[in-house]
Amino acid sequence: MTHRPEYVGYIAMSLDGYIATPDGGVDWLNPFNEALTSDGGDGGYGDFITDIDALMVGHATYIQVLGWGWPYEDRPAYVLTRRHDFKGDHIAAAGPVDSLKQSIEASDHRRIWIMGGGQTQRAALDAGMFDRITVFLMPTLLGNGLPCFAPGVQHNLTLSASTPMPGGIMKLDYTFKD
Repeated sequence: MTHRPEYVGYIAMSLDGYIATPDGGVDWLNPFNEALTSDGGDGGYGDFITDIDALMVGHATYIQVLGWGWPYEDRPAYVLTRRHDFKGDHIAAAGPVDSLKQSIEASDHRRIWIMGGGQTQRAALDAGMFDRITVFLMPTLLGNGLPCFAPGVQHNLTLSASTPMPGGIMKLDYTFKD
Protein backbone atom coordinates (compact mmCIF):
# COMPACT_ATOMS: atom_id res chain seq x y z
CA MET A 1 0.00 0.00 0.00
CA THR A 2 1.42 3.38 -0.91
CA HIS A 3 1.03 6.55 1.08
CA ARG A 4 2.40 10.02 0.65
CA PRO A 5 4.74 11.11 3.41
CA GLU A 6 5.50 14.74 4.14
CA TYR A 7 8.55 15.97 2.22
CA VAL A 8 10.50 18.73 3.91
CA GLY A 9 13.54 20.85 3.17
CA TYR A 10 15.95 22.34 5.69
CA ILE A 11 18.86 24.21 4.16
CA ALA A 12 21.25 27.12 4.66
CA MET A 13 21.79 29.58 1.83
CA SER A 14 23.88 32.71 1.33
CA LEU A 15 22.06 35.95 0.58
CA ASP A 16 23.05 35.54 -3.08
CA GLY A 17 21.51 32.05 -3.31
CA TYR A 18 24.45 29.66 -2.83
CA ILE A 19 24.66 26.65 -0.52
CA ALA A 20 28.33 25.83 -1.08
CA THR A 21 31.51 27.20 -2.63
CA PRO A 22 32.29 26.17 -6.23
CA ASP A 23 34.20 23.10 -4.96
CA GLY A 24 31.28 22.02 -2.73
CA GLY A 25 32.79 23.41 0.48
CA VAL A 26 30.56 24.41 3.35
CA ASP A 27 33.19 25.79 5.77
CA TRP A 28 31.75 29.26 5.11
CA LEU A 29 28.89 28.18 7.40
CA ASN A 30 31.14 27.66 10.46
CA PRO A 31 30.84 31.18 11.93
CA PHE A 32 27.08 31.07 11.48
CA ASN A 33 26.83 27.62 13.10
CA GLU A 34 28.83 29.01 16.01
CA ALA A 35 26.41 31.94 16.29
CA LEU A 36 23.42 29.57 16.27
CA THR A 37 24.91 27.48 19.08
CA SER A 38 26.29 30.41 21.11
CA ASP A 39 23.41 30.15 23.58
CA GLY A 40 23.97 26.42 24.11
CA GLY A 41 21.21 25.40 21.70
CA ASP A 42 21.37 24.00 18.21
CA GLY A 43 19.38 26.57 16.24
CA GLY A 44 16.35 24.25 16.19
CA TYR A 45 18.05 21.35 14.40
CA GLY A 46 17.33 18.87 17.22
CA ASP A 47 13.60 19.54 17.02
CA PHE A 48 13.70 19.27 13.22
CA ILE A 49 15.62 15.98 12.99
CA THR A 50 13.54 14.26 15.68
CA ASP A 51 10.59 13.90 13.31
CA ILE A 52 12.63 12.84 10.26
CA ASP A 53 12.27 9.16 9.29
CA ALA A 54 14.52 9.09 6.21
CA LEU A 55 16.47 11.31 3.85
CA MET A 56 16.35 11.75 0.11
CA VAL A 57 19.86 12.91 -0.64
CA GLY A 58 21.90 13.68 -3.72
CA HIS A 59 24.80 11.40 -4.58
CA ALA A 60 27.53 14.01 -3.94
CA THR A 61 25.95 15.07 -0.62
CA TYR A 62 25.66 11.42 0.44
CA ILE A 63 29.39 10.91 -0.19
CA GLN A 64 30.22 14.15 1.64
CA VAL A 65 28.09 13.22 4.66
CA LEU A 66 29.60 9.72 4.86
CA GLY A 67 32.95 11.48 5.28
CA TRP A 68 31.53 13.14 8.39
CA GLY A 69 30.48 9.77 9.85
CA TRP A 70 26.73 9.63 8.98
CA PRO A 71 25.25 11.82 11.73
CA TYR A 72 21.66 10.66 11.09
CA GLU A 73 21.65 7.56 13.32
CA ASP A 74 19.60 4.73 11.79
CA ARG A 75 17.71 6.91 9.32
CA PRO A 76 18.01 5.44 5.82
CA ALA A 77 18.97 7.38 2.72
CA TYR A 78 17.29 7.36 -0.65
CA VAL A 79 20.15 8.44 -2.92
CA LEU A 80 19.39 10.40 -6.06
CA THR A 81 21.75 9.11 -8.75
CA ARG A 82 21.79 8.01 -12.37
CA ARG A 83 23.44 4.75 -11.28
CA HIS A 84 20.82 2.10 -10.47
CA ASP A 85 23.53 -0.19 -9.05
CA PHE A 86 24.80 2.38 -6.50
CA LYS A 87 25.32 0.71 -3.11
CA GLY A 88 26.57 1.94 0.24
CA ASP A 89 25.96 2.18 3.94
CA HIS A 90 22.57 3.44 5.11
CA ILE A 91 21.04 3.27 1.61
CA ALA A 92 17.42 2.16 1.33
CA ALA A 93 17.31 2.76 -2.44
CA ALA A 94 19.24 4.58 -5.16
CA GLY A 95 18.20 5.81 -8.57
CA PRO A 96 16.36 8.62 -10.37
CA VAL A 97 13.77 10.78 -8.62
CA ASP A 98 10.68 8.93 -9.88
CA SER A 99 12.07 5.59 -8.71
CA LEU A 100 12.98 7.02 -5.30
CA LYS A 101 9.56 8.61 -4.92
CA GLN A 102 7.90 5.22 -5.54
CA SER A 103 10.23 3.50 -3.04
CA ILE A 104 9.64 6.14 -0.40
CA GLU A 105 5.88 6.09 -0.83
CA ALA A 106 5.84 2.28 -0.61
CA SER A 107 7.65 2.50 2.74
CA ASP A 108 6.21 3.42 6.12
CA HIS A 109 8.20 6.66 6.40
CA ARG A 110 6.13 9.65 7.47
CA ARG A 111 8.56 12.56 7.04
CA ILE A 112 11.38 12.73 4.49
CA TRP A 113 14.15 15.33 4.52
CA ILE A 114 15.12 16.31 0.98
CA MET A 115 18.78 17.11 1.42
CA GLY A 116 21.41 17.98 -1.11
CA GLY A 117 22.55 20.42 -3.71
CA GLY A 118 20.66 22.37 -6.32
CA GLN A 119 20.13 19.39 -8.64
CA THR A 120 18.52 17.35 -5.86
CA GLN A 121 16.38 20.27 -4.70
CA ARG A 122 15.23 20.91 -8.29
CA ALA A 123 14.49 17.24 -9.01
CA ALA A 124 12.32 17.02 -5.87
CA LEU A 125 10.59 20.33 -6.69
CA ASP A 126 9.75 19.29 -10.22
CA ALA A 127 8.54 15.89 -9.02
CA GLY A 128 6.06 17.63 -6.70
CA MET A 129 7.68 16.24 -3.58
CA PHE A 130 8.16 19.34 -1.40
CA ASP A 131 5.46 20.20 1.15
CA ARG A 132 7.47 22.73 3.11
CA ILE A 133 10.98 24.09 3.36
CA THR A 134 12.98 25.96 5.96
CA VAL A 135 15.70 28.18 4.54
CA PHE A 136 18.31 29.71 6.81
CA LEU A 137 19.32 32.89 5.00
CA MET A 138 22.91 33.63 5.95
CA PRO A 139 24.05 37.27 5.95
CA THR A 140 26.90 36.78 3.49
CA LEU A 141 27.46 37.08 -0.23
CA LEU A 142 29.58 34.19 -1.50
CA GLY A 143 29.78 35.68 -4.99
CA ASN A 144 29.98 32.26 -6.63
CA GLY A 145 29.21 28.68 -5.78
CA LEU A 146 26.63 25.94 -5.98
CA PRO A 147 23.08 27.33 -6.18
CA CYS A 148 20.38 26.29 -3.74
CA PHE A 149 18.15 25.35 -6.68
CA ALA A 150 19.27 24.40 -10.17
CA PRO A 151 17.54 26.30 -12.99
CA GLY A 152 14.04 25.13 -13.87
CA VAL A 153 10.39 26.05 -13.83
CA GLN A 154 8.80 28.49 -11.39
CA HIS A 155 7.27 27.20 -8.14
CA ASN A 156 5.33 29.52 -5.84
CA LEU A 157 5.56 29.31 -2.07
CA THR A 158 3.76 30.85 0.89
CA LEU A 159 5.78 32.31 3.76
CA SER A 160 4.49 30.74 6.97
CA ALA A 161 7.04 32.17 9.42
CA SER A 162 10.14 34.33 9.59
CA THR A 163 12.37 34.22 12.62
CA PRO A 164 15.48 36.31 13.28
CA MET A 165 18.29 34.12 14.64
CA PRO A 166 21.66 34.91 16.27
CA GLY A 167 24.43 36.12 13.96
CA GLY A 168 22.07 38.02 11.67
CA ILE A 169 20.59 34.80 10.29
CA MET A 170 16.98 34.82 9.13
CA LYS A 171 15.01 31.57 9.35
CA LEU A 172 12.32 31.48 6.66
CA ASP A 173 9.61 28.82 6.68
CA TYR A 174 7.61 28.26 3.48
CA THR A 175 4.85 25.94 2.34
CA PHE A 176 4.41 25.06 -1.30
CA LYS A 177 1.28 26.13 -3.15
CA ASP A 178 -0.59 23.46 -5.07
